[in-house]
Amino acid sequence: MITFDKIKIITKIAYVTNINIDKFMIISKKGNILYDKYQQDKPYNLLVMINYQHNELILEFTGKILLDKYPSLINRDNIKDCLSEINKLDICSLDTDAIIQDSEVVKCDVTKDVEFEYIDKILKNIRPNIANHNKWKDKPYRGKEGITLENIAKTPKYKKRLIIYDKAKELNSANNNEFLSACSNSEKIISYFKNKIRFELNINTMEQIRQLLNIPNNNLITVLNSCSNPILSVIDEALVYSDFQETPMTLKDYEHSLLLKECNYDMSVVEAKVRSLVSKNTYIKRVMQPYKELYTQMQASSCQRLNIRELVA
Repeated sequence: MITFDKIKIITKIAYVTNINIDKFMIISKKGNILYDKYQQDKPYNLLVMINYQHNELILEFTGKILLDKYPSLINRDNIKDCLSEINKLDICSLDTDAIIQDSEVVKCDVTKDVEFEYIDKILKNIRPNIANHNKWKDKPYRGKEGITLENIAKTPKYKKRLIIYDKAKELNSANNNEFLSACSNSEKIISYFKNKIRFELNINTMEQIRQLLNIPNNNLITVLNSCSNPILSVIDEALVYSDFQETPMTLKDYEHSLLLKECNYDMSVVEAKVRSLVSKNTYIKRVMQPYKELYTQMQASSCQRLNIRELVA
């Protein structure tokens, strides 16, 4: 089942009533009200915009609107819970059934959380396996917590952006304190996301939603019922994996690997050990070179053997 961490929908203005005008920002021009806008970023992101110019109701929210059900992310089974949560805020009344049946998705973040302990292994895996460095670029996300993989496209129509990061680390940051406080069992949520890596694909145009989700239209129900795996599609487009053949290990390599293992693959510890075993006149850089080369080869081998697509397939 496809899941989302953010979704933006447009529907009819008739589906919102009992607007608490004290809670909205009123935007007008020459005495005419253009739209009413309610926006919050904590404990979850929410935008409610009542556009009188186009007779539209715009709703945008993140998966945290589900509070204790957040691990499920936004999906076809809980979309009504998301809309009902807005009704609990006493800012307006939404006709939840009508909105579900009659609205269009204009933006969304398709999201998948997978259990994998070593985020560093994934981060090191990306660059060596990029299919075409002239078309795809990687850059750090939130410092060293994750990575952003995106194509080089001049127009939003063709732009693709996949973010991969340590969800547990992000959830435990100070920015999420209010969200966790709003949940009745924050420890359970924190426990669920332990060792979870998040794959998040940002889709920002209606045409791309149809293409990547392989659907004929942008109706909310159609989007939520999509059976495609757009995250896997983008990974297959951006990265290329070939069958890896291990380089045969010589006796010397094996001996070097035993010392690396004994020193827990810490090159500073290896060097200290080597210095303790050779004469003071030894050119240590030359002696250390085989260890460094073997360590680099072992790291590269580990990255090549990890096929990221298998995590999200």
